[in-house]
Amino acid sequence: SYENSLSEKPVATKTIINVGIYLLGDWLSQTLFQKNNVLDFDAARTIKNGIVGMCFGPAVHEYYEFSDWILPVDGVTIGITNRAFKILMDQTIYLSVKCSIYIIAIGLLNGESLGTGSENVKNRIKPIMFAAWKFWPLVHCVTYGLIPARHRILWVNSVDLVWNAILASKARDDDPSGDDDEGENGIEHLETKVGDSNLSWQDRFNNSILADSVEVEEFDVVKDAAN
Repeated sequence: SYENSLSEKPVATKTIINVGIYLLGDWLSQTLFQKNNVLDFDAARTIKNGIVGMCFGPAVHEYYEFSDWILPVDGVTIGITNRAFKILMDQTIYLSVKCSIYIIAIGLLNGESLGTGSENVKNRIKPIMFAAWKFWPLVHCVTYGLIPARHRILWVNSVDLVWNAILASKARDDDPSGDDDEGENGIEHLETKVGDSNLSWQDRFNNSILADSVEVEEFDVVKDAAN
């Protein structure tokens, strides 16, 4: 069962879940979120997203283990204080590092140089973080207040899907163009270019609510992370 697998092989189990969520999320961003046919998607891009998810799985597991070790939540007073510090650490150090690695990894998988990836990080990380701060702190109140440590990766990845659905809808509603093409093509997505490639589906949606502050254009659909 899932619980037994989680107890016996926590890293492998969480990594498999992470890969599944990354694959599913990218597929959703190309199909249902755009109201396209479920078979009308870029399989190569989805697989690349899954590869990144596979690499992130063990790292995210170790991060949460470290977070619980350095900031235990036992006790009332210290528990509340440490939960606040956990959220702060999540939304600063962890978020910036994970998103930066993701942007670079996707660039490398698409044939870009490390230098280009680093430049893309400088251009994109700020709007991504500002967008995330409007949503994730409240989610992590639940993450560290109610969700058992062993289930946090599953919880956070599941919320990622909801988060992207919300932002996809917002991108559609806030689109100032009002073109008829939007009605014909379904939800319009905002593209955030990363050299010759794109940001992840998660990062792209994050940038959509800050569209006024970044250069955007219409597109098919783009790739992922995370929180």
